[in-house]
Amino acid sequence: MIHGERDTPPSDKDAIVSAPRGVGKTVLATVNQYPSVHNRGCHGALVEETSAFRSDIEQFSDLHVLLWDADLQQVLDVREDAVASSVTYANSRVPELHLENTFRFVSGYEATLSQDLLVAVDDPALLVRNHVAFDDPNEHTIYTLVNFGIEDVLGIDGVDEAYYAHENGVDFIVAYDFERFVALAQRRPSTDDSTFHGHRVGIQNRSTGDQRSAWAEIYEDEDGWLTPNDVATGRVDAGVGLHVGHEQDVSWATGIGFGTTHSEAISAATNVLDAGYDSIRSSFHEAWEDWHEAVRDGPTGDAVADRMYDLSMTSMKCVQDPRGPMIAGAFKPRHFEYKFVWPRDQVILIQALLAAEATKEARDALAWLDSVQIDDGVRGPRGIQRGGTWWQNYFVDGTAHWRELQLDQVGGPIYAHWLTWRETDDDDVLDAHYDMSRRAAEFLLGWDNEWGFPNKHQDTWEEVWGHTTAGSAAAIAGLRCMAELADATGDDEFAGRCREQATVWAENVDTYCFKHDTPYGDHYVTADAPEGGEQPPPDHRPDAAAFMAVWPWNVVSATHPPMQSTVRLADEEWWRADGTPCVDRYPGDDYTPTGTVEDGGWPLCEAYADMVRWLGGVDDDAVSDHIFDHAEKWATAAGLLPERIDGNGNVRWNSNLQWAQATFVLLTESHVRGVPFGMAPDG
Repeated sequence: MIHGERDTPPSDKDAIVSAPRGVGKTVLATVNQYPSVHNRGCHGALVEETSAFRSDIEQFSDLHVLLWDADLQQVLDVREDAVASSVTYANSRVPELHLENTFRFVSGYEATLSQDLLVAVDDPALLVRNHVAFDDPNEHTIYTLVNFGIEDVLGIDGVDEAYYAHENGVDFIVAYDFERFVALAQRRPSTDDSTFHGHRVGIQNRSTGDQRSAWAEIYEDEDGWLTPNDVATGRVDAGVGLHVGHEQDVSWATGIGFGTTHSEAISAATNVLDAGYDSIRSSFHEAWEDWHEAVRDGPTGDAVADRMYDLSMTSMKCVQDPRGPMIAGAFKPRHFEYKFVWPRDQVILIQALLAAEATKEARDALAWLDSVQIDDGVRGPRGIQRGGTWWQNYFVDGTAHWRELQLDQVGGPIYAHWLTWRETDDDDVLDAHYDMSRRAAEFLLGWDNEWGFPNKHQDTWEEVWGHTTAGSAAAIAGLRCMAELADATGDDEFAGRCREQATVWAENVDTYCFKHDTPYGDHYVTADAPEGGEQPPPDHRPDAAAFMAVWPWNVVSATHPPMQSTVRLADEEWWRADGTPCVDRYPGDDYTPTGTVEDGGWPLCEAYADMVRWLGGVDDDAVSDHIFDHAEKWATAAGLLPERIDGNGNVRWNSNLQWAQATFVLLTESHVRGVPFGMAPDG
């Protein structure tokens, strides 16, 4: 098998870890468990795709551990050959990770690799505490292999140089690209040995020659010999050895430091190894407990639901870049990334943070939205003047990526501003972002189609251009929020204009977006007058994004007969997962790992449907069932909610989508309060 980052199975990221403060906040690592479900053929769990200093720039892709048995002449890799694995958090408030992988050698005996992983608070570094227990006292060497490739989320530049270094009695492998450096070192506490028992730097996917990969040397050759090579340039990997002889219980630590120079990365790796795991762990736990003391705890009194609530909050904090925005997910399917910032997602995350009293995080995210609002005079890909709006998504530094116009990403930031002001009761919030919201509202006022409805725009799922139900509702909500903001500043004339436009648009929602006698029945659709050949036709299919017109946009009542008709269809098997109550985005949704229609659903879509059921009297237990029963079944072993599940409720896609974590927090808060949290102003 040719091994390399681009040839690995798609990854879902079952767990994530960062520090809540200090320089460790700049480091984000993920762990992925490769189960037998979905026929991937991999059963192990390993550290993957770690970033530092920017959440969207990867430092390395995989951290492998391989076990060599000299007596059997066999090497086993943590991902390719583990027969079982598990990933768990220390607890819901502290994302220290525990990984366990079980191996079975050809003779039948087993070995267990246990790893504890965390991020240092005071150094930009990962620290891994490793322990291997061998059932048989054969002669063993343990190899650590890392795939580098320092790059942004587009994968444009993965060319690095990596080299071996020895400083002050410690061996290192260092990789760098421009001003980004990463250094790997290891230490056996029992012997205080910080040297490598063999090392190789190579080029990924290269099986022959002087620059052949460390993977080829260790795994493909399977001879227990690592030919030394000190430097390579390209998409590099590196392997280092730890010969343990006939010992059956072996412990060592792996430190990975990051920096903008060689010295900084070396120092970060050295510092965590010198401090030791227990000391770093103590600071990590203290930092996370301090953060959770400042926000809401799980409020239900149910141990499982409160654990998921706390873990959802932990997850959202982990992915908040130091600049303020939260990436959509630390997730990397083939040829795509989720490490961008979508204003649409950001708005809902701000809503959830405010519900849980994480006001600093919400204000930082809002300030970032203000900082990336599009300037006047800038045109988008359709020639539209985009001043006052936002692009579809961004790199964390504010550079635009996708650029279509979505009205939930124009009305939404106004709503986030209004809600932050309302929940903090701080007029400094009102004043700081008033110009941002007014500019966004001015764009919306000019986006009327001259027939009393918002002009065409892209839908929430970024597939359809038309008069969308969800986007139009978000625009109406944004204008209503702006009216309240304007009232508070004495801008009465502008408040009146916003309310008047919102009223007209709201009166025409059913005219444009509710359809009778489609192949699915009577329901709100993805979009009226859609462009393109999307199937099923977006103006003839129900869409879960329409439920957002009820909550949080508060444009359509849950008791309104057209909404009642739509939500009742969400119980039909052609729209939801067959084996679990979870609705898909729309019937025939093919946004799946296979690119084809699959049985399954989206937990966040079910959250919006359940809110409509609850508020509309269709099912008084819909929200409580979601919180106390269904969500636990959809989560990973580590407890994070995915973007999509299969027909039986198993994780199918993106195991740490932050929008899904946010909707769980919001449903929980709404259940406890007895009213939906974060409803936009009504008409």
